[in-house]
Amino acid sequence: MGWYAASVVMYFELKNEPQDEYPIWENVYLIEAPNGAEARRKAEYFGRLEEGDDDSLTWNGKPARHVYGGIRKLLTCAPAIGGTTADNDKIEDGVEATFNAFLVSSREKLESFIRGEPVEVLYEE
Repeated sequence: MGWYAASVVMYFELKNEPQDEYPIWENVYLIEAPNGAEARRKAEYFGRLEEGDDDSLTWNGKPARHVYGGIRKLLTCAPAIGGTTADNDKIEDGVEATFNAFLVSSREKLESFIRGEPVEVLYEE
């Protein structure tokens, strides 16, 4: 068995009116599975468990529902730094669970991104 990081996309949909912006949450689940297909199936199951419309959820004060959007990416977790591929079935300190790749157009934007400030990026993966 190996470990996978599944990026599950959830979004908020207004119940009573049209919308032109969609708030998105990307939930990353660590999943143990014998292969990628089984990991994807489990990730979808977990995402669908998060769906909901319990009449109390709102977005910006308006009634909304939490909707499962899909699996954006599924990655095999890399072994801990200094480990080997044989260590992929172990979750321990230093295991790389997931990653994202971005491109920014300047050193200034890079520094803003590192500080956690809003910045325009090209999301590559």
